[in-house]
Amino acid sequence: MSFFRPAAPNRASPVKGFFPGLTYTGNGSPLHSIHPLVKLVTLFGFSLTVFAVPSYTGGIILFCLLVICYSLSGLGLTFFYRKMRFILIFGLFIFLVQILAVKKGVLLWQISLGPAALSLWSEGLWGGLSMMLRFVNIIGSSYLFVATTNPNQLAYALMRAGLPYRFGFMLITAMRFIPVFRLELEQVKNAQMAKGIELEGRSLKVLLRAVKYLLVPLVISSLSKVDSLTISMESRAFGLYTTRTYMHAEPLSVNDKIAIFTISLFFILFSIFVR
Repeated sequence: MSFFRPAAPNRASPVKGFFPGLTYTGNGSPLHSIHPLVKLVTLFGFSLTVFAVPSYTGGIILFCLLVICYSLSGLGLTFFYRKMRFILIFGLFIFLVQILAVKKGVLLWQISLGPAALSLWSEGLWGGLSMMLRFVNIIGSSYLFVATTNPNQLAYALMRAGLPYRFGFMLITAMRFIPVFRLELEQVKNAQMAKGIELEGRSLKVLLRAVKYLLVPLVISSLSKVDSLTISMESRAFGLYTTRTYMHAEPLSVNDKIAIFTISLFFILFSIFVR
C-alpha cells in the first residue's frame, strides 16, 4: 500500500473566493497618475451620488462610468469580474430577495405551482435592480480606488492637506497589512492542510471548517504582528513631535484643484437631474 495519496484535483478554495485581494496594483495607467486627493473626492462624490439617485436608470449610468474607469485604469473587465465575482453574486442575491419579497406596483408575471404561486411585481423588480446596482457600484468604486491609489502617496497627500500624521500612519498601516494578512491566511491554510484537514471545496461544510481552523491561528498571528509594530514605534519615539518632515511631497496643483471642483459639480448636477 502506498503511503502517498494521489494529488487532489485543483479545486477552488472558499478562502480565496471570499478574500479577493484588496491591494494596490500599479501599472502606470492614466488613472494611476491622478492625484490621490482628486481620486478620493471622486470616490466620495460617486458614493454619495449612488445613494442620492433613487432610480435604477441612474444606477446603470453610474455602473457604466465605473466600467469605463476600470478600462482606463488598465485593469480591464476580466480583472473586475475576477476580483468582484463574490460581490456580483451577492448583489444578484439581493435582487432575487427583493423580487420575491416585494408585492407592490403592477403585476408583471405570475405562475401557479400547486398551492403556492410565484409573482413578479414592478416595484420589486425595479427596486431590486436599484438596490443591486447600489451595492455593486459602492463596492466596485471602493476597490477601484484601492487598486489604483498608492497608500503612501494617499497618506502623504492627506497629511499635507492637514491630516495629523498619526492618523496618516494608521491609514498606511491598515492598507499595507491587507496583503500581509492575506499571505498569512494562505500560510495558515497550507499548514492546516498539511495536518490532513480538508479545506478545499465550495460546500457549506468546508466553509465552516475553514472558519474554525483558520480564524483562531490568524487572529493570534495578527496580534503578534501588532505587538512587534508597537514595540518598533515606541523604540523610535513615534508621536513625540507634533509635526514631521516628508520624503515625498504630494502638493495639489492648479489643475488638480480645477479637477476637484469640476468633479464635485458634475456629481451635484447628476444627482439633481437624473432621478
